Amino acid sequence: FIQSNLSTAMIWLFALMLAPVAEALKPVILVPGALASKIEARLDKSYRSHWYCRKTSDWYLLWLKLESMLPPDVNCWADNFRMEFRDGTFSNNPGVETRVTGFGTSHGLDYVDNWKKISYYRDLVSAILALPGAKEDLTVRSAPYDFRYSPPSRVSQKYFDDLKSLIEDTYQQLNNTRVVLVSHSLGGLTTSTFLHTMSQEWKDKYIHAWASVAGVFGGAVKEIKVMVSHGITDLPDIIASRLLQRDVARTIMGNYFMLPKYPIWGKEEVLLQTPEANYTVGNYAKLFGDMGVKDGMAKLDTVKNAAYFGDPGVSTYCFNGKDVPTSKSFVYKNQRDFPDEVPETIFGDGDGTVPARSLQICHKWKSTVKWVEYSGEDAGEHDKIVSNPDFISAILQIIS
Repeated sequence: FIQSNLSTAMIWLFALMLAPVAEALKPVILVPGALASKIEARLDKSYRSHWYCRKTSDWYLLWLKLESMLPPDVNCWADNFRMEFRDGTFSNNPGVETRVTGFGTSHGLDYVDNWKKISYYRDLVSAILALPGAKEDLTVRSAPYDFRYSPPSRVSQKYFDDLKSLIEDTYQQLNNTRVVLVSHSLGGLTTSTFLHTMSQEWKDKYIHAWASVAGVFGGAVKEIKVMVSHGITDLPDIIASRLLQRDVARTIMGNYFMLPKYPIWGKEEVLLQTPEANYTVGNYAKLFGDMGVKDGMAKLDTVKNAAYFGDPGVSTYCFNGKDVPTSKSFVYKNQRDFPDEVPETIFGDGDGTVPARSLQICHKWKSTVKWVEYSGEDAGEHDKIVSNPDFISAILQIIS
């Protein structure tokens, strides 16, 4: 996201103004949203999904390597990225080993992609490291995770253990200075669930504050479209491989974790409508069955009650966007179009991805010190908000 020269100059000026209080600088740990972590894979498969796909490999970038999203390579990517669901457990496809890179480093979440075209936490990291006394790989550290998994999986529990260790290590290396957690999107729900697993004594000792931005606490209606028809980009289907992407999305544990949740959405509130049925949070089983995902309810049951979006027990700053058209529900006017065609979208308020009611859950917490809403596409859109100079300045104030 391109910031104006004036906005960038203001951030650097603000950093210089904070020089007298550099000794009080709080370290930051960044928790990303879905699709933001870099995932590597190593193959030792007994088959090829297509004749041109590799069966074996050394470690290589699985996500996000932009060229692998285009035909025909996308077919190989899909078979290596999708998940297997067996006996109530999600895992990699057989013969695929994965790992997340950049954990504990300052720049592990600067960009989403291999070409460094999709900026993520870059501007925030640069602003923090510009502060007097800031130390590379210590004052600000990345905590990426495999977003395909979610609680209560063993992979997520391992991530929680690693995150706890990273927080404690940062605290100790910086003379017992408490940490500020900064999360975005799915990272908000991940962080709130993590904090719920920790004792109040531990949180009081190690956490100075948590800054949540664009938290998808109650789920997002957009996930319904991801699972039913996909079509989340404006590219032609032949380039975007929409139905292939949909088939992969239906295997991903994290997508079930982010579906709209009751009671944030009522059981009579229509999320998807066809001429023959209305689908709500109360009849997900019918939706999965009708769209051909026979094990969909079993998958959803694995994450049922796994998310925690109650009061976190730490000082919380809540940032989110508003006044951006956001998916409220979807409509198929012709039954024959369901589920393979892209439905019509009915819009409501939110940040373009997450509806307002889900974003604003953190406004109501007793532990919330302050909540801030940025209006409009430029300031408050779901992804752009992390590069908003006002948001970055707010984080610098919290840690300084």
